[in-house]
Amino acid sequence: MIEPIKNGDLCIVISGMKGDKSPNIGLIVTVIHRVYECPQLGAIWRCEAEYAIREFDDRITVPAGLADFAQSWLKKIKPDGIMDKSKIKEEELV
Repeated sequence: MIEPIKNGDLCIVISGMKGDKSPNIGLIVTVIHRVYECPQLGAIWRCEAEYAIREFDDRITVPAGLADFAQSWLKKIKPDGIMDKSKIKEEELV
């Protein structure tokens, strides 16, 4: 059984507003918090997504470096094999 998405999870974007043509497919994001429940798309999660391409100009409500994704567009992944930013900095100092 797959654990439900929660704050702090690492996810890969698997879909978007343009379905399988979404420019964000393959992007790895960190879930920050649940924003709201959309009647059409279900749970919407705000994620740290520095390189996300936004479909709409939502800069007024969503700050730079963040993006909102429907839960069905996210697939939870384990951080195995993805190096932690703090470890990278430690290794650079050695």
